[in-house]
Amino acid sequence: MTNIEFVNSANPHSWFLVADDLHSQAEFLMKSFGQGELIRRDVVNGRSDSWDNINRPVFLLASFALENAIKAFLVYENPDWISNGVISKKMRSHSLSNLVQMSNLIPYKDRGHAILTIFENGNESWARYPCYLTKDSTADPIALDKKLWARYQWLIGAYGKRLVKLLEKNWEGPHGFSGHYEISGCFFGVNFEKKS
Repeated sequence: MTNIEFVNSANPHSWFLVADDLHSQAEFLMKSFGQGELIRRDVVNGRSDSWDNINRPVFLLASFALENAIKAFLVYENPDWISNGVISKKMRSHSLSNLVQMSNLIPYKDRGHAILTIFENGNESWARYPCYLTKDSTADPIALDKKLWARYQWLIGAYGKRLVKLLEKNWEGPHGFSGHYEISGCFFGVNFEKKS
């Protein structure tokens, strides 16, 4: 693979498409929300906790969708981060809150921080693994509910709207890559009309 071929697969539009794919799968799973429940009963203290049975996979897919959308902004702003056939070490993080701070174009940095923190928590521990990384950091998983899902949809939709505006402009990448994208249809849960 040449450097230009790598840029073609790592450009902001590619990150946008992967983020949308992950979001679409999370949306698909959410259609079965409320149809199954996991219950944990502590026989020592009598406490009971429950989560919807799609809690873990939706958290994981949604957090990966957010991560890829954020990285689309980062590549758009920093084309050199995908130059010479390598993704910059600056982008090799799963910390949504840290990644979003590196962008000057991402919308709702402050308003979205709490949502990102919730999904980052699941992504870096209980949504990805059967447990937290240490006994001292262990806590109950966050229960996905319709309110949290609506907050996620608002944020990913805002990311999608801003990305579409940016991607419709000409983007200059490394190694002579240049392109703009005509986007229509439903992405990130938002309908974009075809330009005439």
